[in-house]
Parts: sequence; C-alpha cells; structure tokens
Amino acid sequence: MARRKRNIDESDAPAEWLLTYSDLVTLLLTFFVMLYSMSVLDKQKFRELAHSLRSTFLNVSVGQIHNSNRGEDIFSITEFDNATNEYELKSNNEQFEEMSEEELQELNETKMRNVKRQLEEAIEKHNLAEYVRVVDEKRSLILRFDSVVLFDLGKAEIRESGKEILKELGSILKELDNDITIEGHTDNLPINTFLFPSNWELSTKRATNVVIFLIENCGLKPEKLTAAGRGEFEPIAPNDSDENRQKNRRIDIVVDKYIFD
Repeated sequence: MARRKRNIDESDAPAEWLLTYSDLVTLLLTFFVMLYSMSVLDKQKFRELAHSLRSTFLNVSVGQIHNSNRGEDIFSITEFDNATNEYELKSNNEQFEEMSEEELQELNETKMRNVKRQLEEAIEKHNLAEYVRVVDEKRSLILRFDSVVLFDLGKAEIRESGKEILKELGSILKELDNDITIEGHTDNLPINTFLFPSNWELSTKRATNVVIFLIENCGLKPEKLTAAGRGEFEPIAPNDSDENRQKNRRIDIVVDKYIFD
C-alpha cells in the first residue's frame, strides 16, 4: 500500500520542465513586442533622412514620372558664365554634401538661366523664331516646336532637318539633372490611318520618337525623360482656322525647374 501511494504522489507533482518552458515563452513574447515597437516608423525622421540622402546624392531625382515640363535647344558648354563654371569645378560629392537643399536649388536655377539664354541665342542664330519658342513658366521652362519643324503632316518620323535641331538641343539638356517631359500635341482634326487610328496614337508616337532620339543621339538619361501624348486636348489656340490649328500641332519639351519638390 505504501508503494502505491508513493506512485500517486509522484504523478500529481508538477513537471519541472513546465516552469522552464513558461519562462521561455514569456521571454519570447517580450522579445517580439520589443521588435514590433522598434518597427514603428517616425515619419518626420524618415522625411529628414530622405532629404539628407537627396542632398548627398544630387544625381538621385525626386521628380515625378509624369510632370508637365518644357525645354529648349542648342548649347555650347564653353559659354557658361563664370558663376556656373565655378560651381562646375567644385561639383563633386563632398561639395554637395556640404550644400543645403536651398543652395542646390540655387545652383540649379543658375544653370536654368544659362540654359534659357543659350536657347534663345541659338534660336535667333538659326532663324527659328517663327517655329521654335522658349516659354518661361513658373514651374517649368518649355521649348515649343511647331510640328512642321520636326514632322511631316500626319507622320511621326523625325525629319532630317529636325534631327539637327534636336542634336543641338540635347547638348544643353544633357547638362541639367532636371526631369523632362516630351509632350506631343495635335489639332482637333480627326486622323484614322492604319498606324494612327486617332490623335492619341499620333501625338504619343511623336513624343516617344523624340525621347528615343535624345537618348540615343544626345546621351540624355532615360530615367529623366517621359513621353506623353496629349492629343488635341491641350490647345494653345482655338481650332477655328488653319493658322491656329498649326499652332496646336506642336512638340513641347518641358524641363521641370525644381529638382526638389
């Protein structure tokens, strides 16, 4: 009887391993709670980190993929003014690390002013004022081509004479780190061909061909360029005469003025 009672007492006693197991589970729970609390982002600190990284790596743009931008043509590197040359000589990673976002934007604005001046001089030099214009807007610099300079009517292949103009344009745009959108625009006359069932296709193909040309022949960075077909939906003149419809048939190269936004 005594032996039997001893066995019953041993089976009723709590297993000692349970104590160790419960301690381990508690510690694991505490550990994962701690990890979760550390994973919650401080949005303000994250923004500050992003701004710091942008200031360090100037070549990394925060530009949007699809912004409305406009650009211009023709440039000689040797014609930068003294202020820009001074900046260019110091343009290395250490220099940019020491510059604030405001200083980087000021440098960008200096380049943009020189770009505008060079474009206007080139347009005048080549007697293109009737067909190519520089439009200076608050947030963008637009190089506006009458489509007749670049394309035959109803076609999307760039004319040889237009390619020469675009080569000069690329030499200046290459100096900028700004985002650029090439926009194709048409008049409101419908088109319905095998290649272009509507003005959407025509305007988009023209913009895309200009983008490809700038990349392949002028060395512009693909990640900085966007092609956009606007069709007939952003006219700059009423479509009530041949003259006005010609104004609406255009290519706008839109350069975003701001590298930080």
